[in-house]
Amino acid sequence: MKLAFMQPKAMTDPTDDITSEKAAEILRLTLPMMSRNGVPATPHNYATWYAYVAGENAELTAEVDHLIAEGQKFTAAVNARLYRKFLADHDMDRVEDVRTQLSALMNEVGGRLSDAGNDAHAFTGALNTFSDSVSNANDLHKIQNLLGKLLDETHQMRSSNDSMQSHFEEKTREIELLQEQLQAERERAATDPLTGLFNRITLLERIDEAIDATGAGQGCSVIMFDIDHFKAINDTHGHLIGDRVIRFVAKSLQQNIKGQDTAARFGGEEFTVLLPATPSSGAKAVAETIRKAVEAAQLVRADTKKPIGDITISAGIATYRRGEDTMELLNRADQALYRSKNEGRNRCTLAS
Repeated sequence: MKLAFMQPKAMTDPTDDITSEKAAEILRLTLPMMSRNGVPATPHNYATWYAYVAGENAELTAEVDHLIAEGQKFTAAVNARLYRKFLADHDMDRVEDVRTQLSALMNEVGGRLSDAGNDAHAFTGALNTFSDSVSNANDLHKIQNLLGKLLDETHQMRSSNDSMQSHFEEKTREIELLQEQLQAERERAATDPLTGLFNRITLLERIDEAIDATGAGQGCSVIMFDIDHFKAINDTHGHLIGDRVIRFVAKSLQQNIKGQDTAARFGGEEFTVLLPATPSSGAKAVAETIRKAVEAAQLVRADTKKPIGDITISAGIATYRRGEDTMELLNRADQALYRSKNEGRNRCTLAS
C-alpha cells in the first residue's frame, strides 16, 4: 500500500515570511508525516522531513514527492542518501530556523501587548469623558444615557481583555513548543544518536575553541580511544550486543570526565575525549582511569545471562603544540592509539 500525503500549500514557498502559525504547523506535521511514511524518528531523518514539510528546498521536495508517487519505501539507505544529499552539514541551520520562528512569535505577542495598551488608553479616555459629562449633566435622563455608553465601553474593554488572554495562552503554548523543539534541534545537531555523546562535528568545533583559548596558558589535550577486538565482539554476539558495548564504553567516558571536558563518539568504535588546559600527565591519568573502569566491568548478555567476555580499550594521548591545527593534534593522538594497538592493546600511549 502506498503511503502518501498532500504537502500544505502554505509551506511550499520558502520565500514566504515566517509566521507563528506556519512555524507551529511545521512542527506539528513533521513527525506524523514521518510516521505515515514509515520513517524512523532519528535526528537525521527528522531534519530531512522538517525541511521537506517547510518546503525550503525545492530539489528535496521534488525527490521526496517522486519517491512517494512511485510507492518507494523509505529504507535506511534511502533516508541516509536524502540526508547526505540535501542536509549534511546543515543541522545548525535548522537550529537557526527554529530560533527565527521563536523570534517571530515573540514579536507577535509583543504587538498584542502594544494593542492592549492602546485599548487601555482608549478606555481611560472614555472614563474621563464620562466624568466630565456627568459634571455637566442637569437631568437623570442624560446621566442614564451616559451610564449606558460607559457600560458599552466597559463590555468592549472586557471582551478585548478576554480575547487577549486567550490569545496569550495560545501563543504561550506555541512558544513553549518552539522552545522544546529548539532545544531538541540543538541536541540533535550536536550529539551521536546511539550513545548520547557529542558527535564528531561538535568535537572538532570544541577543539578549535580550546586551541583558540590556549593563548599563553596550558594547551589542551585529546585522548583517542578504540575498543579492542570489536569486530570479534560483533561476529560472536551480533550487532545489537556490539551496540550495547559501544554504549557501555560511552557511559564510562561520561562518568570519568568533568567540568569543561568533552566526550565524543568519533566514529564506529572510536571515541575522543577533549581536556581543555590539561597537560599530558593529567590527560594520561584520565585515560588510565577510563581504561581501568572498562577493563574491570563484567558485561553479560540480557537474554542468556552469559558473560560477553573481556572488554578492553586502547588509548592514544596528545597535547597541543603551538602552531598545529585541530587535525594535526588529532592525528598525533591517533598515531599514539595505534602504537597502543600494536604493542598489545589495553594500554595508553603518549604521543611522541
